[in-house]
Amino acid sequence: MVRQRCAFCTEHPIEEAAVLRWIGEDRERLTLWLCDRHLRRMQRAGRDGWEHKGKLHKIGWW
Repeated sequence: MVRQRCAFCTEHPIEEAAVLRWIGEDRERLTLWLCDRHLRRMQRAGRDGWEHKGKLHKIGWW
């Protein structure tokens, strides 16, 4: 079942993505449903990550 909203906003998600979320050396590996806007933000941020509420996020777990 597809979630009705993006993990970061109220928009409808377009894709489930593997996401690495971290602060310093503390890392979490997640799968999140993302809308087009947030998916593009993470993709553009690349290896440096996209910051949201004090945590960095990037597409992929590697």
